[in-house]
Amino acid sequence: MMKKLMIFCLLACLVFTSCKKIIEIDTNNAEPQLVIEGNIINQFVAQQIKISKSVSYDGQNNFPAVSGAVVTVSDSRGNNYTFAESQPGLYTFGLRGIPGVTYTMNVQVEGKTYTAVSKMPSAVKLDSIGIIVNTFFNSERKTAAAYVSDPAGEANFYHFNMYVNGLQSNRVYVNDDRLTNGNKLRLQLFYEKNDDDDEGLITGDKVDIDMECIDANIFDYWYALSQQAGRGPNQGTTPANPTSNISNGALGYFSAHTTQRLNIVVP
Repeated sequence: MMKKLMIFCLLACLVFTSCKKIIEIDTNNAEPQLVIEGNIINQFVAQQIKISKSVSYDGQNNFPAVSGAVVTVSDSRGNNYTFAESQPGLYTFGLRGIPGVTYTMNVQVEGKTYTAVSKMPSAVKLDSIGIIVNTFFNSERKTAAAYVSDPAGEANFYHFNMYVNGLQSNRVYVNDDRLTNGNKLRLQLFYEKNDDDDEGLITGDKVDIDMECIDANIFDYWYALSQQAGRGPNQGTTPANPTSNISNGALGYFSAHTTQRLNIVVP
């Protein structure tokens, strides 16, 4: 009986292995898609809306600029702003965003219209930043941290940008207060120079940290990107375009947010 069972198992393995099929996915022939990256911040600057086209999966990160668009932004106070193309694919207008105001972007290009809406949240103060020393497998690693006093009784969403010696980290840093509402937060921002270098920060590095208070839709966008940023086997999710708040199938985002920056030199 045991011998027959072993023969049956062997035959079953041969049958299933013979059914394997190699599937090749063509990642090079996807049609270029419109990409819009728009930001309105709470500082009087030339606010920017960038328009470009996507490239193939294995193409270089040289995204073709899209010129000739008609770009306008209106706000909930009745103001309308027409953005001018200051360089190919870059549309700007000087204004200061106001917390609590809702901004609507309208882009007309290549015979289509794209719209998006974002409400600028109230600013939450970035109290301070610091350097934490963690120990991993008897090896010390220095990590930047942001300290924030989260307001109680309201939902808050945070997005961070970190620059080390003038170069922006490729990691996506995003956080919400769903489980920490009203608490004092210490948010660690881990850093690697590249995918093969896990040494973190070193003494003498200059670190700049921007904290943005963003709305819920933009949090969903950055959070989706952060989940795809895992490295190594079984880390991160299957790559896919994050949900955009822009209509008509455009990629990217339109975000009205507050921003502030602090810097530190790693001791």
